[in-house]
Amino acid sequence: MFDANQVRESRRDGGYIMVAMMALVVALLASGLAFMQWASDESQQTHHSEAAMQAFYLAQTGIIEKGMAWLEGQQSGLLPTSEVLLGGGEVRGVGRYSDVRVYPLDPTNLSNLEKYRISAVGEVSTPWWDDDGDSEQKSVARKAVLYVQRRSFSDYMYLTDHETSLTFEGDIVRFWGRDTLWGRTHSNDWIATQNAGGGLPVFYDIVSTCQSGFRPGSPNPAGEFWGGPPVFNAAYVLLPQLADPIRNKAAAEGHFYEVTGHEWRAEVNGAVLQLYHWEEGTPFDPANASMTSIELGSWPCVFVNEGKMDVLGVMDASYMGLTLGCSDDIRIIDDLMYSGTNTSTGQLPLGCTSMLGLVGESWIYIANTWENGRENCTGTTADHCHIVITAAIVALGASFQLEQMNDVNDPYICPTPPATDERGNIVMTGSITQRYRGYVHRQNHSGTGYGKVYHYDYRFLERRPPCFIGAQDDQGRALFNVVQWGQASEDPVDVARDRRVRYN
Repeated sequence: MFDANQVRESRRDGGYIMVAMMALVVALLASGLAFMQWASDESQQTHHSEAAMQAFYLAQTGIIEKGMAWLEGQQSGLLPTSEVLLGGGEVRGVGRYSDVRVYPLDPTNLSNLEKYRISAVGEVSTPWWDDDGDSEQKSVARKAVLYVQRRSFSDYMYLTDHETSLTFEGDIVRFWGRDTLWGRTHSNDWIATQNAGGGLPVFYDIVSTCQSGFRPGSPNPAGEFWGGPPVFNAAYVLLPQLADPIRNKAAAEGHFYEVTGHEWRAEVNGAVLQLYHWEEGTPFDPANASMTSIELGSWPCVFVNEGKMDVLGVMDASYMGLTLGCSDDIRIIDDLMYSGTNTSTGQLPLGCTSMLGLVGESWIYIANTWENGRENCTGTTADHCHIVITAAIVALGASFQLEQMNDVNDPYICPTPPATDERGNIVMTGSITQRYRGYVHRQNHSGTGYGKVYHYDYRFLERRPPCFIGAQDDQGRALFNVVQWGQASEDPVDVARDRRVRYN
């Protein structure tokens, strides 16, 4: 029997199915289109990200090829004091870099840090599709920034021109197994090492030499190198004959002194330098000597141009500064340090902000005084052994060396039996630069001189003693250290121009 209601329900169900099928088709079409759009967008974003990365590395190329190469080619005394804009360049098949700039961060160099910012912009073209699907080329720009700082002698813990002795001509001075070098070490000469008691010298930072290896005859390996493999055929570091940066700055500040036929004594007392001079060859008597007081809060440079100079004293550890230079021999006659320094380990007091530089154009001696341990530390004063030094030391003409080696050829022979003259330790936190390697211990009479408790003052990488000597190569070109890649915060101008920078 024919059922009309059943037919109507069947048709209605068929209509529903048709609508559902059409809806499914529409949904599939929409999903397909969305997927195609997503894939297109994803492809576009991939192209954009790849172009952005290429642009960033192009900018880095501009920094190195143009900016850094230009800066490293400048003579030491002609470094820029204002921003320098350099040209661009192209990397075939990739893109180009432009807007290479070198900018001194402290144009007046009041901080003595000589830092520079080098920047460049890289540009790469990449395919781009607009909303209508039309293809075009889009330029993607990225900026890179590099901060560098001129290298100083104080950046090296140990810097030497010759690894031989000036006192004993041709005598090779070696690093022994008991030697530990905490900071950067460089020599223009062949570095020699020696195994002592089954151990090798330990180097915790970069070791470099201008030579092709270590001196023949050194152990293999020549040490323990915790700062990375040693660097051979490194750039020559020139040691000038004269301390002109200090001499000239001292003259400009009114702290240049020259009195013919006089001796000098520089005594640091807290925040003041007391500079005495008196007739050469006569004993020091403060009552009969001329004296000038110099405040150390202004970070002065002081230079004595004629006559030998004795130095000693304790500097206030809170933001005092001094670089003391002399054209003749310097004798350190007692501790020369910051207040609060641990006299056994050389550890500086917490929060120490003071800086001290000692630069001689001849010798710098650890004087053979009772305070410095003369005659096996048998002096009658409370302080009669060891010497503590917290300074960046530079001996441009000769060496940093102990005075009077208790040798047969020396006017001083230790009279206290036994004939050894072990004077304690040199407790040094700072750095040492010398033209010739100097002796601080000899085997004369079974042992004369000092043990070494040397540590590098890592604050020198952030701040230097005033008017300190900058490092340069044998062509007079300044040497630089990389401080950091990238900036700490965004520059609104770069953001507005869509020249994003990779930040630290």
